[in-house]
Amino acid sequence: MNEFETSVTPGQAIGEPLRLRQAREAAGLHIAALAAALKVPVKKLEALEAGRYEELPDMTFARALAASACRQLKIDPAFVLEQIPGAVRPPLGGATPPINAPFKSDDGGSSGGGMAWLSRPVVWGVGLL
Repeated sequence: MNEFETSVTPGQAIGEPLRLRQAREAAGLHIAALAAALKVPVKKLEALEAGRYEELPDMTFARALAASACRQLKIDPAFVLEQIPGAVRPPLGGATPPINAPFKSDDGGSSGGGMAWLSRPVVWGVGLL
């Protein structure tokens, strides 16, 4: 059994990554030093360790930050990532138009009729030359 493996007690929040804090403290590393090594603000690392995910941009960021912290502390990130809820994926095919939507409306031709091309400045310039 690893020294960092812990069981979740009934009164403890499931989403709080305890192993991350324990590994950092066992390494004797101050939270500010770890934040500087990861190049993130201390408040974001504190929010991650406390399980306050609403203070982080999104869950993908939280999981990536936890994985980076584990890599810095040289521990296996699997147990820490188990404690962090997964990212919420946006539904596909929302109300936005698809990428291949036409740029202009296709109304069957030019809006000015059959001779609308004569009103263009390029045509006038070529005609004057």
